[in-house]
Amino acid sequence: MDRSTMSSKRAAGTHRVRAQLHRLGPLVVLGVGVAALVGAVGLSLGELTAPGPGMWPFIVALLLTGSALILVAVDDPADYETWTLGSARIVGGVAGLGVFVVAFDAVGFLLPAFLFLLLWLRIFGRESWWWSLGLALAGSAGFYVLFDLILGVPFPDDVVVELFGG
Repeated sequence: MDRSTMSSKRAAGTHRVRAQLHRLGPLVVLGVGVAALVGAVGLSLGELTAPGPGMWPFIVALLLTGSALILVAVDDPADYETWTLGSARIVGGVAGLGVFVVAFDAVGFLLPAFLFLLLWLRIFGRESWWWSLGLALAGSAGFYVLFDLILGVPFPDDVVVELFGG
């Protein structure tokens, strides 16, 4: 087999893989739906006349899983935009949200909220450093005051608040 034939076969294989990339999103949603189904069953479904704490999450997860199955089977690749730098920024934003959730549980609200707002304002919003720092500081402190102090929403122990004797 000559090099041009091998190259064209390799290109055809790459094209087949790229032609199926649109199924990646629905497969991720399917995985989340199945995990949510398992979690809901673990919460106890109860009975229809006396639903348990897992009944509504189970129903929502069932709808999510069913929708994902339909998208995996019949979704049209022509409905999707090509991946660009903007797509990578969206992935970065979602990853930042995941880091925020983990950090929120570990160190409290203020520091992760400040860093998350700073990331979004500076990187995604393309604001100046001064605006980004000021808005991130005001936003994180404002949300902390609103939710923790005024509304009484229980947050995990906050490292920054403890540092300043709160």
